Amino acid sequence: MRIEKATPESQGIPSLAILNFLNKVNEQKLEVHSFMLLKNGKNIADCWWKPYAAQYRHQLFSLSKSFTSIAIGLAVEEGLLTTDTLVADIFADEMKELGEKVDEKIKRMTVKNLLTMGTGMTYENWVWDEEEDSNNILEFLSSHVKNEPGSTFLYNTLATYMCSAIITRLTGQKLVDYLMPRLFEPLGIDPFWEEDKLGVSYGGFGLNIRTEDIAVFGQMLLQKGEFNGRQLVPEAWVKEATSKQINNGDDADSDWAQGYGYQFWRCVPAGVYRGDGMYGQYCIVMPDQNCVIAVTSNLDMDKFMKLIWSDLLPWLGGDEAMPQSNDYDKLVEFAAGQTHLKVNENAQAYPTFRAVYKLSPGTKVPDEFKLNKLSFDFENGECLLALYMEGNQQPLYVVRFVEKQWVESAKPFWFSDHFYRAVCYGEWNNEEFEANVWHYETPVNTKFCFTFNEERKSLTLQVKAQIELSLSYIRI
Repeated sequence: MRIEKATPESQGIPSLAILNFLNKVNEQKLEVHSFMLLKNGKNIADCWWKPYAAQYRHQLFSLSKSFTSIAIGLAVEEGLLTTDTLVADIFADEMKELGEKVDEKIKRMTVKNLLTMGTGMTYENWVWDEEEDSNNILEFLSSHVKNEPGSTFLYNTLATYMCSAIITRLTGQKLVDYLMPRLFEPLGIDPFWEEDKLGVSYGGFGLNIRTEDIAVFGQMLLQKGEFNGRQLVPEAWVKEATSKQINNGDDADSDWAQGYGYQFWRCVPAGVYRGDGMYGQYCIVMPDQNCVIAVTSNLDMDKFMKLIWSDLLPWLGGDEAMPQSNDYDKLVEFAAGQTHLKVNENAQAYPTFRAVYKLSPGTKVPDEFKLNKLSFDFENGECLLALYMEGNQQPLYVVRFVEKQWVESAKPFWFSDHFYRAVCYGEWNNEEFEANVWHYETPVNTKFCFTFNEERKSLTLQVKAQIELSLSYIRI
């Protein structure tokens, strides 16, 4: 690891406090995938819940936005633009192409308005790659702007995409390539960043890196842009980006209403700020405590943050080393034993049968989930399940299950073109086959429940993933 390990006690924090916090996370059934705590630049605690592991990247979702903010800051330092630069000036060709379709307020929108989610828009006009001639730059510039730019906060991921498009327009490089020599390589990060058909990194989401990478990024921010003796990001930009730039609410108890910077959130505890992403991907920076917390997860974000503030933060201010405690050994033991991969040893044996089922006539399903045919092959304690999309002769996905085992899958996740590793588990109980496909470089654990009727002539499929639905099939 790039960050030196140390015991919590050596940095003035009792191991028991961290252990109690992590035990409470489990007791409250909060699905954490990884956790890392830095104090004084040292890694004093880390934990991965299997199948997640230190060597694997994880989707960051909107935590990606904080990296995009840094890219804009570097471009400002290089003299390519300022926060007051007009978006219309950068995309003059598109503005000319759109002509009268452009809202007058777009012409007054600045880069700062993008960074602070102060576009004045009330919706996001995304188009996706499957749509012909999709162009998210044109869609943004042709959107209606209800309020004067800079006057109100409204979360807008397309605005962050535009920050990425700005980097590409001004440098000729994709956002991820622009950041490689300036940020990622000096921090030791090997990223993957999803992009659209224009070749623009999504900016507001799509970045995939490891938990330690998140922690290293946070440490660089904590050190005001410096890392390993190099000033990677201007200190002034780190201060500006992580300070309150726009009001985003009046709820004193809400971590989403403490002010927003340049793609960073201010937190309830004084001085604390964070980048965060959907499902609970966090980079939390605590300057007063000289601490960084990195987390990947799939949980109630508000509940989890409040648990950090109540049960962990009060212990993080220690400065003097403490006597070593046996609790550290318990913390290490805890971290080594965490897993989400449970197995029911009392599950019934798999049956022996082969069958193919087709979608029942009239069944309505979302376009992205049109599984029109299922094939089962149960034999000798194993099952091969093939899933077919409408119009395809070859299966979209073939999953192998073995009784009372989690099995590594070699197939990609069908909600994305990118390869995501998975482990699979299937359990048979009283004519129900419950199957889990856990894509452990994402927050997603896709759960299928196949309920077979009498003589297995038909079945009902219930799916829980990014969407939830129930489908009916008949045997063919």
